[in-house]
This record gives sequence, structure tokens and C-alpha cells, in this order.
Amino acid sequence: MRLFHPRSTLTLILFGFGVVALPLFVALGYAGFYVDRLAEQGQTTVYNAARAIQGSRSLSETLTNLERTARQYLLLNDKSLLKTYKQDHDSFQSLVTRLEMLTPEAPHQTAVKEIGRQEQTLYERLSDEKTRAKLSQDDVAKTFTRLGQLADAIRIGSNRVIDHEVDVMQETATTAQRWLFWMGVSLIPLTLISTAIFTVLISRPIRQVDRAIRELGDGRFERSISVSGPEDLRALGERLDWLRRRLTELENQKTRFLRHVSHELKTPLTAIRESSDLLGDEVVGPLNADQREITHILADSGRQLQSLIEDLLDFSRTQSHRPRLNVTRIDLRAMVEELIQAHKPALLARGLKLDSQIKASHLHGDREKLRTIVDNLLSNAIKFSPEGGTLRIRTMQSGGAAVIAVADEGPGIPASERERIFDAFFQGETQPDGYVRGSGLGLSIAREYVEAHGGRIELVDTGGRGASFRLVFPRRSPRNLSNTTTGRASAV
Repeated sequence: MRLFHPRSTLTLILFGFGVVALPLFVALGYAGFYVDRLAEQGQTTVYNAARAIQGSRSLSETLTNLERTARQYLLLNDKSLLKTYKQDHDSFQSLVTRLEMLTPEAPHQTAVKEIGRQEQTLYERLSDEKTRAKLSQDDVAKTFTRLGQLADAIRIGSNRVIDHEVDVMQETATTAQRWLFWMGVSLIPLTLISTAIFTVLISRPIRQVDRAIRELGDGRFERSISVSGPEDLRALGERLDWLRRRLTELENQKTRFLRHVSHELKTPLTAIRESSDLLGDEVVGPLNADQREITHILADSGRQLQSLIEDLLDFSRTQSHRPRLNVTRIDLRAMVEELIQAHKPALLARGLKLDSQIKASHLHGDREKLRTIVDNLLSNAIKFSPEGGTLRIRTMQSGGAAVIAVADEGPGIPASERERIFDAFFQGETQPDGYVRGSGLGLSIAREYVEAHGGRIELVDTGGRGASFRLVFPRRSPRNLSNTTTGRASAV
């Protein structure tokens, strides 16, 4: 809706309500118009019908009086009777005039005019001495017979006019009912369409804001944020896009800082490790037991520090771009057994039992990154397992996917921390004794590498002590992974 740019969401909502409600108000107005028209027409019809019936009845009564007075006047020649006749004559002509006004277009209008004309002619003949002398009782009787017939015709015509008015009123009511019905039928889809349009206009910018916030929360800063709709929501979209750019800048600064610090730390660390190795090899002279123990502590701390630095470098690479995969066909069983052998000294040192069920399986993916994933899980399992505990590792094929499961018998992960364990630099409250606190990057890097292979890493609820992680890599064609930055793994 580019032609209409409301200043606020409230304005858009009110405008939408007005557009949706407008047809309803039109329908109500139309219905009110017809109801008022029917009421007025009914009132007029009843009033005219009553007056027409009363006028027709009065015509007949007045004709009776006129005939009686006219006969008596011809017989007695009494001037007072002529005066009485004149009064009835005036009343009669007044009735005729009212009937002419009540039924100006009625078919019996001719009869109304004719009865008035004939009665007027009779009155003039009675009033004139010369013409009155020529009138006989038979002439008067014949005249009033004709007037009576005309009065009957007028009464019948008035009834027909009333019937016609009732028919017209019924036809008007039927027409109004029909129009209201079709208007109601047409209003339903019109209202639904209007409601749907404004629902989209109102909900679309809200969905855009929600999607933008979710992308920012997930750390996806590549796509610019643009919100359509009212001015206040467009302004909010502009602020969100400013926040996206600011977060991108901060993310780049953080990545550059991590790369720089990691690189700068590796140079002195290399010298420390080489020096500790020289001391351990007794190149500079023999060592006593205390000196040899200190040398071992230096070597172990150097390896620990190197592992932390490598984690920082790996995290820096995953944050700067999606991992690029060097896809090969991997013997999953051989790789896991190789990692277990590498961790044998740590297992023996803590007296851990290993419960392994490693089935033959192959996987297309990046070997070094898969080693890093499994190595991080094994290292955490050994680190958090109690002395003398059991560490379980499984590999299997399940529904066309390669599955790796690693579980320990340590303190487990509290429910309050389960949603954050894959966040970078997050470290739980529970830490094992005798270990240097880690960087909090191992699981974050593992998730990045798993998702780059198109798989998923899951924390399994064991219902008891210990933590259990499961890696699932879906079956994909190797071509979908090779030389890509967002590859997908395939289990074969």
C-alpha cells in the first residue's frame, strides 16, 4: 500500500477499522433509509385510505340528504329548504375537492369530477326559478340515481386505490428486503477481504521487526534491515539497521582482537614450550625429582595454554566466515578409535572406564573439523567425569544418518544452563577440581562445525547424573559439501 503512509501504527489500525466498518455503516444507512421510507409510505397510505373511505361514505350520506331536501323543495317550494340544500351542497362540493386532492392520479378521478359537476348543475337548476319550474320529481330521482352510481364507483375506486397503495408498499418492502439480502451477501466477502488486507498491512511490519530481532539475536548481521508500513515502524527498522551495523562493527573488532591476541600469544608460548621440552630432556643438565615435576607442570600448562589459543583461533575463523570444508570420505570408526587412543593417558590418569560401541560407518566431511568436534566432546567428558567413573561412546547408523554419542557420569548440566551451553565463552557454574578453567569455546566451535556439515548437536536428557551429547549428520551427496562454505555432510 504505497499510496498511503500513515504516521503511526495506531493511525493504520484506526484507518483499517474505518474501511472495514464503512460497508457495514453503508448497509445500516441503506436499511434505515428503506425502513424510514416504508414507515412514511405506510403512514401516508393509512391516512389517505382512512380519509378516502370516510370521504366516500360521506358522499353517499350527503347525497341522501341532498335528494331528500331537493324533493321537499320541489314539492313545497320552501326557501328554507333551498338554504338547507345549499349547505349540504357546499359540504358535498368540499368532499369532492378533498377526494380530488387525495387521489390525483387515481383511475376513478373522472367519476369524482363528474359527480361534482352533475351535482353542481342540479344545484344551479334548483336555484334558478325558470329552470326549477321545468324540473320534475322524476328528473331529480334520475339525477340522484346517476349520482349514487357515481358515488358507488368512487367508493369502489377508493378501495382499489388503497389496495394498489398496499401492493406498492409490499413491493417496496420486498425490494428493500432483496437489496438488503444481496448487500449483506456482498458485504461478507468485502469485509473479509478488507480485514485480510489490513491484517497483512499491520502484521507484516511487525513480522519484519520480529525477524530482524531474531536475526540479530542469532548473530546474523549480513542482511540489512528494512521495515515497511507506518512511519513509526519504519523508524524502528532504521534504528534496528543502525544496531545491526554497530553490532557488525563490534563483531569485526572482536574478531580482529582475538586473531591479534592469539597470534601474539603463540610466539612466547612456543618459546616457553621449547624451553620446557629442553629442560625435560635434560639438555642443560640433569634434574632432580622436584625440578622434573616443575618441568612437567610447565609442559602441561603450555599444552593447556596452546589448546586455549587454538580454540580462540578456531572461534575467530568461524565468526569471520562459515567454515570451508575439505571434503573426503572418512572412516568414522577409525577416527573415533584414534581419538580414544590419544586420550588414553587421561583416561588412565583418572581411572576412567570406557564403554565403547563403535560400529563401522563412513561419513563424507572435513576430517580435521570432525576430529575437533569429537575431540572437544571427549575432552569435556573426561574433564567432568568423576575418578573411577564410566565414559560411554557410541557410533551408529540411524535412519540414513551417522550418529555419534558421548556420555559421562559427571555432575551433568543444570536445566538453567542448557540453553546457553553452546554460546561462545559460556562456562557453567560447576567446574571440575584440578583443571584450569576453560575458554568456554569448545561447544560453540563444535556446533559451528556440525552445522557446517548440515548436521546437528543435541544435549540428550538422561534423567540422571552426567551429560550426554549426540551428533547427527544427515545423508547428503558429497558434491553438496565439496569446496563450499555452508556444506552439508552425507552418511553412506
